[in-house]
Amino acid sequence: MDNEPWQRRAKEAGLTQVTLARLLGRPVNTISRQIRGEHGEVPQHLVAVIVAWEMMTPEQREEWISTTRRACGLS
Repeated sequence: MDNEPWQRRAKEAGLTQVTLARLLGRPVNTISRQIRGEHGEVPQHLVAVIVAWEMMTPEQREEWISTTRRACGLS
């Protein structure tokens, strides 16, 4: 992640592009392009996930990941 504002915020919160990709069900290279704003503004869904991640405790983050994976049949 470079020094773009949303990349920086995600990195500072300990949120990797791999985790974003898993949570959103998108390829990592798509997340990479989106978080850099390669095609304009960073998509709202990506911003929402970063903001939510910042608000959560580490335990809440783990629970969110686990719940999302189970809901998608990936456990």
